[in-house]
Amino acid sequence: MTRSRRSPTVFVLAAGHNERSVVKRLFRLMSEQSYQPLRFVFVDDGSTDGTGEALSATYPTLRLLRGDGNLWWTGSMALGVSAIQRLAKRGDFILTINNDCTFTRDYVRTLVTTSQRYDRAIIGSLALDRHDRTRIWDGGVYADWTSGLFRALGPARTTELPHDADVQPNINTLSTKGTLFPVEVFARAGNFDAKHLPHYGSDYEMACRALRAGFPLLLSYRARVYNDVQRTGFQVTDEERRLLWREVWQLLFARRSRVNIVDHAELVRLACPPEYKLRNYTLLLGKFAYYCSRAWPFSFVRPVLARARARLLNGGTS
Repeated sequence: MTRSRRSPTVFVLAAGHNERSVVKRLFRLMSEQSYQPLRFVFVDDGSTDGTGEALSATYPTLRLLRGDGNLWWTGSMALGVSAIQRLAKRGDFILTINNDCTFTRDYVRTLVTTSQRYDRAIIGSLALDRHDRTRIWDGGVYADWTSGLFRALGPARTTELPHDADVQPNINTLSTKGTLFPVEVFARAGNFDAKHLPHYGSDYEMACRALRAGFPLLLSYRARVYNDVQRTGFQVTDEERRLLWREVWQLLFARRSRVNIVDHAELVRLACPPEYKLRNYTLLLGKFAYYCSRAWPFSFVRPVLARARARLLNGGTS
C-alpha cells in the first residue's frame, strides 16, 4: 500500500486596523477556494471595530494575532510569518495578501501549481484595478538601480497580455499584494524588516533579499487579484498645484506616504547593489529638492527640476 502525497498547506496571512468589512470579505473568498488545505492567520493591529472577534466567531481555527496599533504593515507581516514558522511543515507556503483584494475560486490553486511548476519559485499575482477590471495595476516590477527607477513591466491592459506566456519572468522584486512564498524562504533569507522599513518598501526589500538567497521570482498572469487602488497610501496627483509646507512634510516623511524619502533611502541601503548606491542617494536628494520646490519660496526653481524629473521618469515609475 502506497502512502498518498500530502498537499502543501497554504497559510493565508493578512493584517489590518479597523477594516472589518473588507477583512470579512477577504476571508469569505478564501474559505470558498477550490484549493485545500488552507489555514488563516490574521494580525489585528489594535482594531476597535471588532474585526478580530468577528473573524474568530466565523473561523474558529483562524490564528488571531494582536498588535497595539503600531505594527504597521511590515510589523504585522513579520509577526505573522514568525507565528507561521512555528506551525508550518516542510513544503508548505505562506500567502501574503492585502485586505481589499478579491479573486476567483481557483486563485490559490493557480499560485500553488505555478510555484510547483517552477521549482518552488516565489509567485506574485497580476493586480488589476477593481473599478476597471482590464486595467493592470501591477504586472511586474523591475528595480533598475542604474536609473533609480522601479519600472513597470508588461502592458497596461489585460487584453494586451501575451497569449503564449503564463508568467512574467523578468522581474527582480515583488509586492505583497498576493504573493506566495515557500515557507523555506524565511528560514534562509530572514523575515520582513520591520525595524528599517515599517510600512512601504519592505515587500520590495524582502523580495530582493530572497532573490539574492537563490529563490526565483515570477509573476503569474493567471493568478489575478482585483485591488482597490484608491486605498493604497497617499500622494499628490496634481503636479501643477503649489503645496503648503505641511503637505510637503507629509509627502516626504509621513508613514503612509508612498514617496516617503526615509523609506526610499532605507530601501537603497538594504537592497541596492553597492556600485549604484551613491547614484541612488543622489537621485533621492533630487527628489527631495523637487518636492520642496513645490512650496513657496522655492517654486521658482521648480520648472528646471520638473524637466529633469520628467527626463528621469520617462519610461519608468518612481
